[in-house]
Amino acid sequence: MSNSSVALPSATPTQDAAWSSLVTRSIAAWDDITSKFDRPPVPELHKGLLRQYDSLDDFLASSPDHLTYWFFQRRSAFLSQTRFRKWSRDALDDYILLPAAPGYVWRADCFFVSHFWRTTQDPDPDGETLRLHQAELTPQTWSYIWVDWTCLPQHPRSPPEKNYFHRGLRTMSGIIRNTGFIYFYPPFTPRLWILYEVAEYVLTSVGGLAETHDIEPFLSHVDEMVENGVRATLIKHDYHCREERDRRYLTSWLELLVLLRRLEIEVDLVRRVMDHMTWFNVSGSQVYPGMEVNRYEGILVYRGDRHGFTPFPKWVRCL
Repeated sequence: MSNSSVALPSATPTQDAAWSSLVTRSIAAWDDITSKFDRPPVPELHKGLLRQYDSLDDFLASSPDHLTYWFFQRRSAFLSQTRFRKWSRDALDDYILLPAAPGYVWRADCFFVSHFWRTTQDPDPDGETLRLHQAELTPQTWSYIWVDWTCLPQHPRSPPEKNYFHRGLRTMSGIIRNTGFIYFYPPFTPRLWILYEVAEYVLTSVGGLAETHDIEPFLSHVDEMVENGVRATLIKHDYHCREERDRRYLTSWLELLVLLRRLEIEVDLVRRVMDHMTWFNVSGSQVYPGMEVNRYEGILVYRGDRHGFTPFPKWVRCL
């Protein structure tokens, strides 16, 4: 992922109207989601934080300081396209924003698309992968979908877009854990992001994923990480990642997930731990009954025994 920056374009009256419409539409969707799934009412704090942003650029620059809101593409937009659409400030009508917090993203209503990038400039230039997803998803009941190319600002990014992009990557695990997981992979290539996405879903869920031929190598390597360790598995199968920064982060995350599985921690507690890692920028320890986790020191204490994992890198604002 490139770190290049571009000048921030000036908002137009049309863009301001589209932003206002996105805010109104999103808050209405939250109320619908919480009522549909019998959840507590939407906190006024979450509504107030979103309403305080006057424009898309204000939102992109500031939202990571308080509460991240994810762009989810609406069902109608996804099913009508002929190629995965690149995220665009001129296509806000395609989206709603969902708070990166518990209670808004559900498997019955949302999907996460796991996919290879076929080229460095476009993940699916001819729309082949998209058509497979559309055929699979059209008969199913759902409302919103998340695709990295479509739901995160892509290169070239302005400084606020870059900051939002990195915050989106850091909270993406919350999407994977809580949504439906859909994939179509080409013949096996050892992509670290794909291995992580599969591991995140499998190691924080009950039931796992069906072993189709295209996902079987990744599921096998998840088991291998639990048996032999993360780094040994990554080296053995030559898993690679374009950005070294991403590799460091994903290695730490995988090591923690694998450690929790090795210790046979119940899935509910695993999800709670990983949710806290996602939602909150914890600087110290997270404490639970019988367990303490410190991400930046790479220490997990469980029932009095001390375990280590590679400490998480400390990411800072990109502005």
